[in-house]
Amino acid sequence: MNNEPPLILAMANFSPMLIAVLLAWIVCVTIHEFSHALVAYFGGDRSMRERGYLSLDPTKFIDPVMSLLIPAIVLLMGGFPLPGASVPVDRSLLRNEKWEKLVSAAGPASNFILFLLFAAILHPVFGLVDPNPANQPTWVWFIAAMAYLNLFAVFLNLIPIPPLDGFGIIEHQFDPQARETMRRNSTIFLIMLFGLFFFAPQFIFPIFDYMMNTTMTALGFDFQFFLASFHIIRTGQIPEILTS
Repeated sequence: MNNEPPLILAMANFSPMLIAVLLAWIVCVTIHEFSHALVAYFGGDRSMRERGYLSLDPTKFIDPVMSLLIPAIVLLMGGFPLPGASVPVDRSLLRNEKWEKLVSAAGPASNFILFLLFAAILHPVFGLVDPNPANQPTWVWFIAAMAYLNLFAVFLNLIPIPPLDGFGIIEHQFDPQARETMRRNSTIFLIMLFGLFFFAPQFIFPIFDYMMNTTMTALGFDFQFFLASFHIIRTGQIPEILTS
């Protein structure tokens, strides 16, 4: 029986490469939030420009909970402190419900595009990299880890609970009072979700692994290659299964 913690939760080895991944992740988060702001601007919320959100400056999107509190808690618990962010869209200014859905979908869509951009060079059809992650130069591990994290972010953000984007896509299925109640309690939903990650990882991580594996396999990628590369970046160690 394997009692090791999931890779996202395993104790970090803060090597220069891991720090590079964290910095690159901040850029990805910025693109995610910029995508929300850009679609909101075209959808009718012109305040996006006035409030400075049509920018790739990461400091514009700092959120006290997503950017500071949750990463700090994750770090204290020995996890991988990936910061989040947010952009406050005035949904009352958007033209219609369709634009509200598009604004919510823009973030995960940007992560999926980033996943494809990072992963494309590693596709087996090009034959540019060795199929065994243990035999790679460091830049391959870095690119594979960034691809892994962005695909993980797609499925994480599509979970249909506030304040995640998945809820924004489907929230009009609920009556206005229920939507308001759920949004008002978004912090509680978020704490419950992260509680699942930390206290029931054996339940939630296999679900993510299945979705990511299915997606990568459909696109012709080897999920285990990306998973192992992330492990190498995350811990600084090559998994025994790759060296045996």
